[in-house]
Amino acid sequence: MHYKVVEIKPGVTLLRDRDTNIYVVEGKTSALVVDSGYGFFDLKSQIEEITRKPIIAVCTHGHIDHAFGGHHFDAIHMSRKELPIYRKHDKFKKYILENHAPDVKVLSREALEEWYRAKPKRIEFIEPGDLLDIGENTLEIVSLRGHTPGSIGILDRKHRILFSGDGLCNYIWMQLPESSYLSEYYEILNSLSAYEEDFDFICNGHSHEPLPVAFINDMKATINDLFEGAQGKPYNNPNASGWHYVKNGCEIMYQLDKIKKP
Repeated sequence: MHYKVVEIKPGVTLLRDRDTNIYVVEGKTSALVVDSGYGFFDLKSQIEEITRKPIIAVCTHGHIDHAFGGHHFDAIHMSRKELPIYRKHDKFKKYILENHAPDVKVLSREALEEWYRAKPKRIEFIEPGDLLDIGENTLEIVSLRGHTPGSIGILDRKHRILFSGDGLCNYIWMQLPESSYLSEYYEILNSLSAYEEDFDFICNGHSHEPLPVAFINDMKATINDLFEGAQGKPYNNPNASGWHYVKNGCEIMYQLDKIKKP
């Protein structure tokens, strides 16, 4: 198989898809899949080695590394605000197809073309406040708007985990055209105080290890430095350049004109 499988705790499993995390949370009647990765390989068969229960697949946002394995499921769920971004990221699929990127050389040309054509059967919309019942565990959708307009987290009170995708991680891209002002994102982080008694760890989209809940305050302190005039170094990326600031174990990519909303 092409996924690295790690048990986070009983009932919660991490699948590593290249540099991206997919999580499986098993309930009594069904299982929740958080993000679907790139979708190059047979994700559904890999999940069936963990559980045979019906799947509810949720994408924390619409970027290619989190949502483009959705064709492996009967439906994917995401925020309606992510749909334009999801469609926009089709251009990255085309780039990978046309260039047969070196890190997917393991795929035959035929398999890569099949991946390029694959689409989810249905997209269903979920928003903050919605609940997902998987049997003896009801998870709540929370807003993590910032990295993208409709970024969501999934709060699992039973396992005391917040699944955050890229909406809350120690290497966050806030320099994208679709990203919010840092001041708006700061308020989203403040809003998580309503749930501070409900989780101990943050399982995000890329870190190998969960982050402690105290990381939220570290991120807020790092953003506050930028409010007070701290400045990072230029960040050059062919897809999304900007500025890069590092402190408190946090790395933030941002734009100078999107620190504080006027």
